[in-house]
Amino acid sequence: MHDILTIWMPILVTHLCVLVVIIFVIKRLLLSDTLQAVSRIRQVEAEVRKREEAIRREIEEHEKEFTRKKAEAEEELQRQRESSEKEVGKLREQMISDARKEGDAIIEQAKKNEDKFRKQIAQDMEEKAVDYGSQIFKLVMSEKVNEVLNEQFITELLDAVEQIDSSSITVDPSNAEFKSSHPINAVQKERLEKLLEEKFGARIKVNEKIEEDLMAGLVFKMGSLEIDGSLLNRFQEAASEIRKNVIG
Repeated sequence: MHDILTIWMPILVTHLCVLVVIIFVIKRLLLSDTLQAVSRIRQVEAEVRKREEAIRREIEEHEKEFTRKKAEAEEELQRQRESSEKEVGKLREQMISDARKEGDAIIEQAKKNEDKFRKQIAQDMEEKAVDYGSQIFKLVMSEKVNEVLNEQFITELLDAVEQIDSSSITVDPSNAEFKSSHPINAVQKERLEKLLEEKFGARIKVNEKIEEDLMAGLVFKMGSLEIDGSLLNRFQEAASEIRKNVIG
């Protein structure tokens, strides 16, 4: 028994030492890995803290930038609002001014139209008055009276021609034109031809054109010279004078 212990004891001691060494080595290995893992974890934590700090600072910078841009946007919006209000005010004033000008123009045009309308009415009334007067004259006066009146009107016209100062008057005998409400009697026609020759040096044969609307009297034209001695012309002058007195 003692011999057996003597033999196995060194072996056991050796195995025990080897086991202790193995355990120590394993322990050192495990401790080294653990320390490295802890170190890596700490590094990761430090990096995470740095990233968090960077992110926090970046967020703060973004918030500051956002606040600054928001303030600028609000200031710009206020400026735009004030500018728009000024523009609206100017536009309103311009619209009011344009409306006033347009209103004044409408009123002025209305006044012009009123004056034009009044003149047109007066002209129409004058024409109708002459027309009605002519019709009344034809209905009231007999043909015999018309002939006498016609001779009287022509005589007055010839007397007027006789009083004309022809020194500054130039006539065109080639375009002589005579209109009468009735045929001109031979005596008056001869007198007219003689007066034309004396006054204007024109030898003209009087051939009248009958126009009953003249009612009485004679109208003759030689170039720029025109003399109207008709009753119709008297009616027109009288109507025009009445219109002036009535309308002003």
